[in-house]
Amino acid sequence: MNILLWVLQILLALWNIIGGFFVVNNYQKVATESALNALPRPAWITLGALQILLALGMVLPGRKFRKPNSIAAACLAVLSLLGIALYSQYAGFPGMLWGVIPAILAAFVAYKGWPDSKS
Repeated sequence: MNILLWVLQILLALWNIIGGFFVVNNYQKVATESALNALPRPAWITLGALQILLALGMVLPGRKFRKPNSIAAACLAVLSLLGIALYSQYAGFPGMLWGVIPAILAAFVAYKGWPDSKS
């Protein structure tokens, strides 16, 4: 199970790093004009940078917390769900799948990696 979790963590980290860089550099292409008006430019850039930092936190070892990877994965799942909520107001169902599947996988990684869970 540990190998599966590490593979998922690495794939989710790559997915979120690429997505975060895209949001930071091309936030106009992320959403339609009505969605761009929902959040100002600094908010889009902050969300992209947060996505990158959490993705790195999911694969880099930490020393302060017991399970920083699980915390980062849980935060990425919440961030994905918030993105889905924003996207659902301005687009249709097919686009939401790009956020639902990573959110489910990140929640799985967070649950399985949590200190009290059994793997």
